[in-house]
Amino acid sequence: MSAKTVITLAGILFSPAAFGYIGPGMGLGTLGVILGVVVSVFLAVVAVVWYPIKRVFRKSPKRLVDSQPNEEDNKPIEEEPKKKDEGDD
Repeated sequence: MSAKTVITLAGILFSPAAFGYIGPGMGLGTLGVILGVVVSVFLAVVAVVWYPIKRVFRKSPKRLVDSQPNEEDNKPIEEEPKKKDEGDD
């Protein structure tokens, strides 16, 4: 280690307490960052838990009965007769 590094580390480690002022802008910014992190973690947990529960509620028995095919679904689709173009002959 060089002498400069030793002196700098000694000055940092053995310095007296520094009294500092955090203004309202810095304080509100810090609170905003902390609040943003907490809210994003909360929303991530809600997303991981809520969407599987939502999927279970969507698959209700009523919808399962409605989704089963019936006889009308098996009928072939009738095509409309094609019209002749007049005057293009």
